[in-house]
Amino acid sequence: MSAQISYKKQIAFFLILSALLLFAVEIGVRIIETPYEPCTFIGKDAFKNIEEIKQNQICEDNNSTLYELDGILKYVPNQNMETISINSHGFRGDDFSEKKDLDTYRIFIVGGSTTFGGGTTSDDTTMPSFLQKKFDVTNSDKKIEILNAGIGSAYSYSEKYLIENDLMKFQPDLIIIYSGGNDANNRYGTEYSVPGFPQYSQNKKLTKTQLAYNIEPTDPVYLAKKFIKEINYRTPFQLLKIYQGIENQYFTPSESAKIQAQELWTTRMGEICKANNDVGIKTIILVQPMLGSGNKQLSTDEKILLEYSGVYMEDSIDILNKMAGSLVELENICHGTYDLRMIFDDVKEPLLFDHLHVNDLGNEIVAEEIYEILINHL
Repeated sequence: MSAQISYKKQIAFFLILSALLLFAVEIGVRIIETPYEPCTFIGKDAFKNIEEIKQNQICEDNNSTLYELDGILKYVPNQNMETISINSHGFRGDDFSEKKDLDTYRIFIVGGSTTFGGGTTSDDTTMPSFLQKKFDVTNSDKKIEILNAGIGSAYSYSEKYLIENDLMKFQPDLIIIYSGGNDANNRYGTEYSVPGFPQYSQNKKLTKTQLAYNIEPTDPVYLAKKFIKEINYRTPFQLLKIYQGIENQYFTPSESAKIQAQELWTTRMGEICKANNDVGIKTIILVQPMLGSGNKQLSTDEKILLEYSGVYMEDSIDILNKMAGSLVELENICHGTYDLRMIFDDVKEPLLFDHLHVNDLGNEIVAEEIYEILINHL
């Protein structure tokens, strides 16, 4: 009898000790997590001239923006935050009429969050807004109207879909596609796919985080993850981040995979130009810059980010370079093709706060370059 009691005590002691160990690890994880901000750009040298309270507001607004999956990922219309406004058509910026005025030359800029202005201080400091300001002080027979059709996580598939299914009704005269980065980084296939945005979330109005978790599959693994998230148990998430970091560190796509990413992008850009040509709409393709794609003198944070990204970033740059090389075959199809990979080479100030996104100054520099391009076309 005493042996049985001793055996039960040992099991109880083991269970209590295990629980205490898990509790200690969880406390440690929460202490480690405490200094980290919800947005990676907070405190970066690219934001050194922006007050911390403003940085936090930008972060909050970016994380609060509502998306919906309607064929592709889009913004829910009519959202108003301190630094971000989404108009009645689901685009960033002031509202505009579906039917344009006769004296208006309408230009849409299509792209991902770099076009949308992820991390910008306001609607007025996105790249399309800076471009609009340039034309506002330019003498022209027509009013030049620049509209921001950037959508977070957009890539060549969704850019093509948006143009074909949504933009035509707005009577565009010119469509500029500022692209390449998301295709190069995420290496999507032939079907529409955005990490964390399952197709059965169609038509739900959710933030990015909610879209990633507010789904109702019966998969036991997902249900376990959901339970862990609901009770806010942080240890598994940190272990997963460590594991993913190790996996990403050694992941190298094959040369054929990189070529496929470039070929898909090139094919879709060509199809957009051909379709637009048929209805009298001009198309300009721009290969966007990326951290490490040029010879910019890197700031401290930019250098750390590039070194930390390692081989993965090298592969992304390689794919982007292949896309720039394919502009030659698009020249005769599109109204114009331009390589902007080196646009920041002469800039010493911090611009990039991650592999693609730039601060307000970076957006202004890109807008100035696009303005010079357009002056030769309009």
